[in-house]
Parts: sequence; structure tokens; C-alpha cells
Amino acid sequence: MENEVINEYTKLVWTAIPDKLGTKKQELCQRFLRKCPTPLAIKRLSRIEKNEINEWAPEMLNFFAAIELGKIVTKSHEEIIGHAYSSIELGRKMVDHFQSEEQESVCIACTDIHNEIIDWKILFVGGGCECILYPDKIFQYALRCSAQGIIMIHNHPTGDIHPSKQDESFTRRLERGCEIIGLHLVDFMIVGRDTYHSWREASLVNELKK
Repeated sequence: MENEVINEYTKLVWTAIPDKLGTKKQELCQRFLRKCPTPLAIKRLSRIEKNEINEWAPEMLNFFAAIELGKIVTKSHEEIIGHAYSSIELGRKMVDHFQSEEQESVCIACTDIHNEIIDWKILFVGGGCECILYPDKIFQYALRCSAQGIIMIHNHPTGDIHPSKQDESFTRRLERGCEIIGLHLVDFMIVGRDTYHSWREASLVNELKK
């Protein structure tokens, strides 16, 4: 599987460098693949390294522009505003949305009285394993949207969807805050690479076990 990815990557690099360069095309392709032998190596390039590569030839600017366009396309997903979703449907859509992210982020979805999503936004972005949260920012955003409820979606780039002690503590704080200002905490989701954890689903399962 890894060899297939590398072969496809090599073909795309070759295709992205224009044919009009003639023999220089092969030189640039080989030079780039030595510098970035894998797709991951491109992601790890510093700004200085990108600038150095851009100096190889003017066409490299278009090369990196194509990469940025690909990133935008990858992050573009079906709109979720205006639809009523079950936790399963929303969980799957959020898995798709955060699939390629390497930083922890927190997204808040605001719902109306019918639990339909009326607005959503990524409010916080952290590092690879931590994201600092501020409940007041969440409540300010929800009140500006005239929300009746909120759904908090938090991704774990590691893929581990089990709630940490910090996640559980913050959920309790968020629930208490919602009660005080008259909001309903509809759900709290943790999204991994290919699955998710729903606080609402877990609560229902625990109720059935009693």
C-alpha cells in the first residue's frame, strides 16, 4: 500500500511540473523528490524551505498553489446548516471534516428549538495534542446566534476518541453553564480519524443499563 502511494505521488509531482520546461522538467522533478520523497515531507516543509524551492524556477510557485488548492478541496464538505441530524449522522460528517487535521480544534454547532443546526463555527485551534477552551467564548457565540442549544465537537488527531479527564471536566462545566444561561447542551462529541464518541449516546446507553 505504501509503495502504491509513493508511486502515485511521484506521478502527480511529474504531472504538476509543466512539459514546456523540456529537459528541465525532469531535473526539477528529481530535485523535488530528493527534497520531499513522501507527501508527508511536503507538509513538514518550513516557509524558508518553500521559498528556497520557489527560487528553483517560477513554475514552482504554481506547483505550491496547486497543493494549497488541493488542501482547500479536501477541507470542503457538505453544508450542515439547516438540517436536523442524529448524533450518528453528525458524527460521520464531523469525522469527514476533521479527517486530515493534525491540530486539535473545537467546533460549536448552534441549534434551534427543533434541534436543527442554524450555525456552526470552529472557535478554538490548538496544537497536536491540546486545545485551550474558554466557555465564555462559546456562550457568547451561542447567544449571538440566538441558539436554543449547542453541540460541541472536539477532534483528537491521535485517533483516540476516549474522553480524557479534561474532556469530562469541561463537559460538566459546559453543562452547568448552559443551565445557568438557559441553553441546552445537546451533545459533546470527540472525533477521531474514522469514528467518534458521543456524550449523548453514551448517556443513553448508561441509562438503559440501569
